[in-house]
Amino acid sequence: MKVQKVLSNIANSKLMVNHIEKCSDPKFLTRTLLLTSVAKDVFAYGLRVHNTLTNDKIPEDKKKFSAHMDTASGITTAIVQIGAGFLVSNENIQNGITNKLFKSIKDNSQMFNAAKASFSAISTMVIAALFAKRILTPLIASKMVYKFDHKDDNKTDKQLVKA
Repeated sequence: MKVQKVLSNIANSKLMVNHIEKCSDPKFLTRTLLLTSVAKDVFAYGLRVHNTLTNDKIPEDKKKFSAHMDTASGITTAIVQIGAGFLVSNENIQNGITNKLFKSIKDNSQMFNAAKASFSAISTMVIAALFAKRILTPLIASKMVYKFDHKDDNKTDKQLVKA
């Protein structure tokens, strides 16, 4: 119960309330949430790389591949999520989608603006977190690591043919 009370006091503090009141722009909040999510992911990948490289139970050849995969995934995750998130949260794209999606409440501006802001936040996070992070990142990162780990294959093959 003490932790809950401490967190409640922090969340309801004057500093936090003032900050939240200043952040009334839904686009700003959506992009802040996106960047926070990306920062968390990059930090997690950094920890995974560190833990892999310092784990003596993992064979050296596997360490290198795993560290490369985590590094490529972290970099790709950051780039792809930010790109997809900023693209989806773009005002023109959101206007096009929400005007069609919420056509029935367009006359009620307060309700329409609330629906638009909510949809923008949700769609940005879904596209960035699910599509970009879970589908695009593994495809791109695995290709990057494969090319990096096999960059010397052609040189080795040519040297074997010459010998």
